[in-house]
Amino acid sequence: MAGEKRILLKFLGIINNTYNEKELEELILFLVNLIMPAIRKSRAYFQLSNYEPQDIALLTVSTLFVRDKNNRFPVLERLFDWKKIERFLSASENDFNRYLKNILLRRLKQTFYYLRSEIRPERNKIKREILYTIKKYQEYQLKRSGSRQLVSFVPSNGGGQNSEKITEENSDQLLSICLNNGLGGLQVPKFLKKLADNLEKNMVHLEISVQQLLEIYIETQKHYLQAEAQQAFHQEKRYNASEFQTNLKNWIKELQKKYDLILARYVEKDKISSEEKEAYLQALYDLIIDWQDGGQEKPLFNYLKKYLPELSPEDYRFKKRRIMEYLVRNARNYFKNKLESWENLNYLRGV
Repeated sequence: MAGEKRILLKFLGIINNTYNEKELEELILFLVNLIMPAIRKSRAYFQLSNYEPQDIALLTVSTLFVRDKNNRFPVLERLFDWKKIERFLSASENDFNRYLKNILLRRLKQTFYYLRSEIRPERNKIKREILYTIKKYQEYQLKRSGSRQLVSFVPSNGGGQNSEKITEENSDQLLSICLNNGLGGLQVPKFLKKLADNLEKNMVHLEISVQQLLEIYIETQKHYLQAEAQQAFHQEKRYNASEFQTNLKNWIKELQKKYDLILARYVEKDKISSEEKEAYLQALYDLIIDWQDGGQEKPLFNYLKKYLPELSPEDYRFKKRRIMEYLVRNARNYFKNKLESWENLNYLRGV
């Protein structure tokens, strides 16, 4: 039990406030790695395509390391008091592992609940529309496999014995089909109709769960929006580059003034501090520059953390993320509208 004893002593050091930052990081990393397999095996994870397993693990583990006003860890002190540590030092390795995993699994269940609750209404609406459309289209069939609903598609000519079949094990191929055949930006009925036409043309069988089809639809739309945002900054290839760059600089300045006013209202309402306001503005500017250079390079969390070094994944998730995503979403719409207006002007000018 040498390894487990070392972990127990780390918990004891944190409770007694005799730890250093390296020991704290090592303990957090150990817990993250411990919970990762459970995340990858969980069905709930497949409903959260916007999150990497490590992101979910960090959010889960971070709830154990909440500090109070005295810079202590009340959650850990309750879960790993001296009596429990003393008992586990003399207990078997399995007893300690079981206790630790049960704690993490309970926290993971709470994390899944909060993450799903944020996106459930929109996804449920899309899922209902997918089910309705599939029942209406003769090309698809719905069937049950245990508690799951499966969507199947069989080419009208049968496709032959050597024809390709896409299941959940190779569903990334279905995503490639959607991305490579212009299925992004389509409403559910037209998306499913075009998908059926493509599967028929290439004699591809399909059998995946409704949930997986939902994830592929959402992922397709996400890629489409990201590509659209990137293309928005390369319209200068079609028009005068100098004029475009001048307009772009003015648009960025205008957007920054707009967001300066929006974030000032957040400060007035005590939702963010003045320091956080400046961090949002700097993070958004960096993101816009990346859009110009070809696209978003990292998660939004990382853009903001650059200017708020103490920002934790948990704090971002529960306090900062909604504001950041709101600003980014509006920035995309702002530039899209500006470019459309500019294109219309060039068209009238005969450029």
